[in-house]
Amino acid sequence: MQRLSSAEIKRIELNILLKFDDYCQENNLRYYLAGGTLLGAIRHKGFIPWDDDIDVCMPRPDYERFIRSYSQAQSCYKLKSSYCYKLKSSYLKNFSAPFTKVIDIRTKVLSQFNESDVDTNLWIDIFPVDGLPKNLTEVQNIYDKCNFYRTVLNLSSAKLGEGKTAFRKYSKYLLKPLAQIYGKKRCIDKIEQIASRYPYETSKYVGAITWGLYGVGERMLKSEFEKEVEVEFEGHKFPAFSCWDSYLKGLYGDYMQLPPVEKRKTHDMVAYLLDEDDVK
Repeated sequence: MQRLSSAEIKRIELNILLKFDDYCQENNLRYYLAGGTLLGAIRHKGFIPWDDDIDVCMPRPDYERFIRSYSQAQSCYKLKSSYCYKLKSSYLKNFSAPFTKVIDIRTKVLSQFNESDVDTNLWIDIFPVDGLPKNLTEVQNIYDKCNFYRTVLNLSSAKLGEGKTAFRKYSKYLLKPLAQIYGKKRCIDKIEQIASRYPYETSKYVGAITWGLYGVGERMLKSEFEKEVEVEFEGHKFPAFSCWDSYLKGLYGDYMQLPPVEKRKTHDMVAYLLDEDDVK
């Protein structure tokens, strides 16, 4: 088993994105760069230097069609024999989160703070985009409710005795058993129920709700979201939504201004490339 450097982690993740892009083009599926990946494309034309993951989003209809078609075609998607990717999704009952990942099964990730099945291999995250109402107070209420259930979900997988502060480290001994009693599946079902209240197809506004962390800043006009533009990321062209400027301002404010050094956070990933015999 070989430990991977930050540059090697990013190269593997970029390869996953390139193959995902190929699959979406071949199957007429819409997707767009999102979150920190979109910010990286606009500000750095690639990864944010201290970032170490890739985020994309898909309109809910395309998201569900992607999961069905990809999983039905083959559970392990091999391309040119040197890559092997697998889909992880709560829809497939092999993932404990309300979004989807494409993972490279040749890799293994060790997590310091949780014991879940969320970050076990190098990945790209795929988030569904759902409908949102016009009233901003109601929008914020939707995000607040989802945030509560996300917190419970994360606590249910927290690693005891670990935390970035003493309070976080020791509070887990009390909160984790309560979160486990409530249950991961119930959290995921609640988040999906809240996110699907306003159907994507009939909504004027949309946003990534199930794992959205920014509240009303996530909301976009669907007409602008569905208008595709190209952006550069690590020397390749990928799709983005036309309202990327207002979206990034909603998430990050003055997004072209670099954050202070102490706020340049990574996943602190420890990742390995598995020996051939260990790949399952």
